[in-house]
Amino acid sequence: MKLQSIIICIISFTVALGTIVLVCACSRPELATKLSSSVTPSSQVRLSRQAQDMAQLEILIVKPRYSQSKIITTGEIKADENRVFHINSIVPGRVSKDNVVLGNAIKPGDQLAVIENLELARTYGDYIHQAHQNEIDIAQAQARLDLAKKTAQRLEKLNKEGIVAEKDLLTAETQQKICEINLEGFKEHKIHTKAEAKSLLAAYGVLLDKEEKQGLSHISSGSPIVSPKAGVVIKKNVTVGDVVNPTEPLYVVADLSQVWLDIAVYDKDLGKIKEGQSIIFRSDSVPGTVFKGTISYIQPAAGDTTRTFLARAILPNQELILKPGMFGQVEITGGNNNPYPYLPDRALQKYGDETFVFIDQGDGSFIKRTVTLGDRLDDGYLIKEGIGSSEHIVGSGSFKLKSELLKSEINNEE
Repeated sequence: MKLQSIIICIISFTVALGTIVLVCACSRPELATKLSSSVTPSSQVRLSRQAQDMAQLEILIVKPRYSQSKIITTGEIKADENRVFHINSIVPGRVSKDNVVLGNAIKPGDQLAVIENLELARTYGDYIHQAHQNEIDIAQAQARLDLAKKTAQRLEKLNKEGIVAEKDLLTAETQQKICEINLEGFKEHKIHTKAEAKSLLAAYGVLLDKEEKQGLSHISSGSPIVSPKAGVVIKKNVTVGDVVNPTEPLYVVADLSQVWLDIAVYDKDLGKIKEGQSIIFRSDSVPGTVFKGTISYIQPAAGDTTRTFLARAILPNQELILKPGMFGQVEITGGNNNPYPYLPDRALQKYGDETFVFIDQGDGSFIKRTVTLGDRLDDGYLIKEGIGSSEHIVGSGSFKLKSELLKSEINNEE
């Protein structure tokens, strides 16, 4: 009898305890959720719909991406040879003025130097002589015309009075006409002579109209060297007193609004680069500044002495920060022809030496799968092994699944 009473008490206590636990679970959703989730002793985790919502699981579809390996090397800034031009003197002579310093920025029309040469003096002297002669010829022709007009008028009057024959009048009028033609010819010759001299002197950089303002008695022998377009003087081969000739450039000028970056490429990296790839250039000359460009040319043969190949990138340089001769570090972003599954960091979990993800199998079932990481890319990794494209994996919230899995393993060990 006493034994039956003890058994009844134990059963009543157990029922009461179960009721208390059930009431507490209903009043605390978190506890109810934990009780509604179950973890198998394998690598699988099951969560109820309510538990999934509370964990805020993000389901991602695996997509392929291409790897982008980086090559670190060195490079040197050079002037774009397609934007470099030479300035020469078209005649030999001695430099009387030099207005340029190496590195100067010049504009179209700027006078860079003055070359004294005999050819210019001879050409201008010939023009002055011709101009004086033209003035004399025109003055004489005008005087003859005036005389011919007076003679014709006088004979016309005498002819009307019957004193002079009609033949004499016609001869006088013909002479007047000839004088008019001669005068027009001398005036045309003056125009042509000036146009010819203006063209010849312009080739030497001398403006005839400007010289004439100083008077025809002044003979100029200085040929100015004028810049045809804008740029920066990157080489200078002349000083005052030098004797120059047309075959030697006086100045080398470059438009540095766009420059070349010559990149050293070693044989082991040659197969990893191609035209169109992006590069980043950094130089200690301009610390903290990054310059970006693309590869436009790859040298087909290695250098004879360095045994390295050359790749060339084009860099915009509107503010003229980059100067020819600057050295720096070049980072080339290389591409791979084979795509790999890509996962962001939030989808990857680690425990010990193992990296794994959780595959969504539907109906609240998630299975752990070990993966092998490949190259780092942006905020994630390319995956070499373990998953394939188009699979559904857990992104944000995967840490919750990892915690449930570890708790399950600990409970199994106990």
